[in-house]
Amino acid sequence: MSEQPVSGTGGGVGNYSLATPADPGNPNNNAGAPTGVQDPRTVTVTVNGRTYKVEIVSSLDPSQVVSSRDILAERDDATSANVVSKIAEIQDWYGNATKRAQIIQQLYAAGLVTSKKAPSAAEVINAWSLVVQEAATQSNAGKFISPEDLLAKAAKSGWNSVGATLTPDSTGAVGTGNLNNAADASTTTSQTIYKSYLDPASIMGAQADAWFRLLGRNPTTAEYNAFLNSVLGYQDASNTGKFESQTKDPSNVATGANAGQSAGMQDAMTDPTTQTSIVSQRGIGTRGLEFLAGQAAMANPEEGAYQAATTYFNAFIKALSGPAAGMSASGPTNTAP
Repeated sequence: MSEQPVSGTGGGVGNYSLATPADPGNPNNNAGAPTGVQDPRTVTVTVNGRTYKVEIVSSLDPSQVVSSRDILAERDDATSANVVSKIAEIQDWYGNATKRAQIIQQLYAAGLVTSKKAPSAAEVINAWSLVVQEAATQSNAGKFISPEDLLAKAAKSGWNSVGATLTPDSTGAVGTGNLNNAADASTTTSQTIYKSYLDPASIMGAQADAWFRLLGRNPTTAEYNAFLNSVLGYQDASNTGKFESQTKDPSNVATGANAGQSAGMQDAMTDPTTQTSIVSQRGIGTRGLEFLAGQAAMANPEEGAYQAATTYFNAFIKALSGPAAGMSASGPTNTAP
C-alpha cells in the first residue's frame, strides 16, 4: 500500500519521517527511532486502499480515553477507546456507504469538510480526527461527551459555536467551522462618509451682507475667493456631522462605531453581516455662516475706521445734543451678528 502525501501545518494527514544519525538535518547526530517503529504521536489508517497518517495534537496524550455513548450510559458491556483507536475506527465505517454518508453529512453541516457529496478521504480523515481529539480534550477537562454526540451537536449550529478548544486548523481540516461550511463574515468594515457643504452663493450672500453692514461696501473678488476658501476649510476641519454605525455579525452581536463630519443616510447590507449606518446632520447652518462672515469683516482693518465714522461718531454727536435732539438719526448701528 502507498502512503498518500498531504502537505500542510498544524497536524492532520501527512507523511512523517524520523531523523537518522546520518541525516544532515540532524546536526546533533542524535539517534533516530529504530527502523519500523511507529511514531507514537501518529495514527496510521487505511482508507480506500491508501494509507494515511494522522498526527495527534501536542496537548493530548495519544492514550487519552475518549468517552463513548456506552460508557456515558453506564452499560455493563461498555468498552473504552483511546484517541488512537477511536480515530482508527474510520477504517471500519468508511467502507459502509450508509454510515459514511451520514457522518459526512454531519461533518459538512458542522463546517469541517467542503462538500457533503464527495469530499476527499483526506478531508474526512482530518475532520473525523478533529472531532475525536476535541471529545478527548473535553473529557480530559471533565466535560464528558462522545465524538458522535459532539459531532451531532456541531452539525446543528456549526463547529465554531460549540465552544471547542481545537479549531479546524488544529488537525488540518479545511472547513470554515461555520454551519454548512458557510464563508466567514467579512471583518473589514467599509464606511461611506457624506460631507454637507454650503453652496457658494449662500456663502457669498452672507459675506456681502456682513461687509455692507460693517465696512459699508461690497467685497472685492479677492475677498470673495478668500472667504469661500476659508469656509471650505472650516467645513473640512470641523465636526459638522455624526456618523453612527451598527454591525450585526452572524451571532447577532451588535457593535458601534462613530466618525465625524458626514451627512445623509446609508443602509448597507452584506451577507451574512448586516451593517446599518445612520448620520445625524449638524452642519454650520445659516446662523453659523453669518457669524463667520461677521468675524471676517471685523478682522478687516477698514472695519474700525468705518465704525468710527458712522455708528460711534453719530452716537457721540447725539450725546452732545439736548434731550429733545434725540429725533436725529444715529447712523447704521452696525454690529457683528
